[in-house]
This record gives sequence, C-alpha cells and structure tokens, in this order.
Amino acid sequence: MNIYLDKDFYAKPDTELLGYVGELNTRIVDITGLNVINADSYYFIIEYDDEVKIEIPIINSYFTVTSAMLRAAGKVNCQIVAKSYYSGSEECRLVMKSNIFTLVIKPSISGNIQPLPDNESLLGGIRQAVDGVDIPSPKASRIITDVIADALEKDIAAT
Repeated sequence: MNIYLDKDFYAKPDTELLGYVGELNTRIVDITGLNVINADSYYFIIEYDDEVKIEIPIINSYFTVTSAMLRAAGKVNCQIVAKSYYSGSEECRLVMKSNIFTLVIKPSISGNIQPLPDNESLLGGIRQAVDGVDIPSPKASRIITDVIADALEKDIAAT
C-alpha cells in the first residue's frame, strides 16, 4: 500500500485495504511526502471503533503492518503526524497532522481449520455410514459400499 502526502500534508491512500485479521508482518505501507519543516519523526495513528488508538513509528518512509494492528475487522480511522523532539529530551511537540482517512481491515477465516481427509479416511467413513443403515442383507450392504467406493475412487482418480 502507498499513502501519498501532498504539500499541505493531505493524505491519499492508493487503496482502502489495510489487511486481513490475523495476518502477520506481510504488508508494508510506503509513505511518500514526509518532508515537513522542523519535523524529525513521523507516526501513523490508527483509531478503532472501541476508541483504542495505536501509534506506529514510520521509519525510512514506511512501516510494516503487524497482527496487533489487524486485531479486528472493520473500518479504522487513520492519521499521519509529524513530530519534533526537543534536543536532549524525550519530550516532543506536534508539528503537523494529516487529514483523517479511513482504511478497512477485512475478516478472514480462522480458528480450528480441519485438513482435508485422505482418500482412505473418506472411504472408511462412507463404509461405516453404510454399515449402520438397516439393509435387508449383508450382501446388499457390501454391494452398496462397493458401488460408493468405486464411484469415489473414480472421482478421486479423475481429479
């Protein structure tokens, strides 16, 4: 993602997507136009719906989007600020703020995701299901099981 700052420090992101919930250090935000007179540091501020605010330092005109930033799906308010630190002190003064702009954190599938069962497990499950059905004879049960197994094996082989 790129965010462009014009001469008046007006921020224009090139996309609204900040990332997906759960992503970890996969996206980089590059910021162009960080040239405010008297500023020696820049920060990206995110404000969530629950009013929690996070301040991320911008180093060498970019920052990496972390999983902490992508903590919940929804729209977030964002702003870039320029600061100047007093010499020999940890105190700073705010030099300039950009406009507030909105970015989106989209949901993702997460939690206990089960792997696709292997072919043998699938066939075993079908055999077990068919064996539990009340079929008039054991021979009919075997025939049904074999027909389903053959169909599955042909389907699996075709893919």
